[in-house]
Amino acid sequence: MALKFPHYQSSFIKDVQTISRNDSSIDGKEKHSQLWHDFQSGSESAYASIYKNNVALLYNYGLKLVNDKNLIKDCIQDLFVEIWNTKHKLGDVKSIKSYLYKSLRRKLISESIKNRKTTDISLLSDSDAEENPSFEHSLIEKQQFNQQRKKLRESIKKLTDRQKEIIHLKYYAHLSYEEISEVMSLSKKSTYKLMGRTIQFLRKNLNN
Repeated sequence: MALKFPHYQSSFIKDVQTISRNDSSIDGKEKHSQLWHDFQSGSESAYASIYKNNVALLYNYGLKLVNDKNLIKDCIQDLFVEIWNTKHKLGDVKSIKSYLYKSLRRKLISESIKNRKTTDISLLSDSDAEENPSFEHSLIEKQQFNQQRKKLRESIKKLTDRQKEIIHLKYYAHLSYEEISEVMSLSKKSTYKLMGRTIQFLRKNLNN
């Protein structure tokens, strides 16, 4: 069955630029479950809501994984076509957002390998820092914030790709540890360990 929402596909760039960050999450497990159930039942409005609630987040996440905007857009569009065409076969999901993140991650890695492109996770641009100050403030407790913020950014550049990714998922995508575990294909214990080592490394660099 062909995708019924060509207007969503054609307005992809506009969606990414204009969708509010406040529309990026589904409030409450009950609403989340109902939305997914309605989508699986063929509801076009539920499908549209899932698209609008997540497309900008997925695009931004993709930018952290690969340095190819066209590839990211293509993979996101393919993902939404795929889930619509297979909606009746999809099972229940604990989190729509983490399901889409994991699916996009898998597609990007697959396409990057196929095209012989390497992943390039570049986490903190200036715009990211301006839009997401909470992570910086949670680590920086000294008065000279600007100086410490610069040190934090330099420290983040020294992280491994996996460490950069987990920071993005936790503090910028606001995923739970359970959701991060699913997206990164890690056990919850390994997820906590990776985050612990990452935060410890950043704190150590900030205090030097």
